[in-house]
Amino acid sequence: MPEYEIGLITQHGGTPRDEQAHDQLASALPDEASVSDTDADGAFTVTVDADDLDDALTIVWDAVGASGTDDHLLFLEHPDLPEHWRSRSGTPGDLPGAL
Repeated sequence: MPEYEIGLITQHGGTPRDEQAHDQLASALPDEASVSDTDADGAFTVTVDADDLDDALTIVWDAVGASGTDDHLLFLEHPDLPEHWRSRSGTPGDLPGAL
């Protein structure tokens, strides 16, 4: 199974809570996953075995939720989909009361 690296960053500038969130996430991931140390900016990678990138993102997303660190970690990945934000929100003309 291929390996995927998912980038994350801590939100609080290297505080002890950031370190705790990093460790909590590592504990919630599958045993075969690995977590790098944070860099000077608080960024790090999680490496997981998965069938594809979507599965890898789901594994890490689920671990963030399970570890309770969703208020402390941000994903660095950005969807590579044109106008991905419109797929759920529609277009500006779809808003009620839009001119």
